[in-house]
Amino acid sequence: MRIILIFLCFFCALNASNSELKAQVSYSPIDSTIFVAYADSFAVYQDEPMDVLVVKTAKYFLGKPYVGSTLDHSKKEQLTVNLHEFDCMTFVENCIVLSQTIKSGDISFSNYCRLLQQSRYRNGVIDDYSSRLHYTSDWMYEKEQKNVLHNISKSLGGRLENKLITFMSAHPDSYKQLSGNKFLQEKIKKIEAQLNKRGGYYVINKQLIEEVDDKIRNGDIVLISTSVSGLDFSHLGIAYRNEEGVLTFIHASSLRKQVVIEPRSLAKYCDASSRCNGITILRLSN
Repeated sequence: MRIILIFLCFFCALNASNSELKAQVSYSPIDSTIFVAYADSFAVYQDEPMDVLVVKTAKYFLGKPYVGSTLDHSKKEQLTVNLHEFDCMTFVENCIVLSQTIKSGDISFSNYCRLLQQSRYRNGVIDDYSSRLHYTSDWMYEKEQKNVLHNISKSLGGRLENKLITFMSAHPDSYKQLSGNKFLQEKIKKIEAQLNKRGGYYVINKQLIEEVDDKIRNGDIVLISTSVSGLDFSHLGIAYRNEEGVLTFIHASSLRKQVVIEPRSLAKYCDASSRCNGITILRLSN
């Protein structure tokens, strides 16, 4: 009975007066079904701490397929809801936003979309492709400003990383929306210049991960720092201590083509990558 009521609320929200939201949201029937089922299952967890709720949410999506560039199918920038397939960023972002939706007590689809837009776009405003928070360090900065999370890497012995962020402007042909679009390329360059004025961010060297892993909690957000020129982070997931007590993480894995609990420890995962030079740990606010 409850799931039927949530379905009715879902479609009422879409057909009510919020025409502006309706025009901006792209989703499929399978996504609405997944949202309703999730909301029905997780409403009872409203009083759980955010880190606990985020882990429960991450495990709910285990086995969902990994698909890259899930937000880039439309020429016009719009809020894309995709709960049936993920890349690493949309997986983590949705785990946080869905948990925020549950915590808020308003489990309507319109509230979820509002929170998703606030999370994904600079100042929550959809303008064009450049208004999306493409760089993970930019996404992190906005979340810190809104007290959604904070970077605890300095307290764990992290070093200050102040490399220049230029990857998108240096490789515009790698991005469908930037290729051949000088106007957007110039906007991205200006955004990169703003990022580079912020004074960097803290990263824990990968050789130190095992030394500090007892201070990393379930539900912390793990960012994989990269040595690739001009790029800040190459991957992210949700910290998780498995049944053997080993610190690993839950992520949308391009290697395994689905959302998985990584079988390797976090330290071994990073050690196996020649381009991983460390991790950044973000702790969610409750």
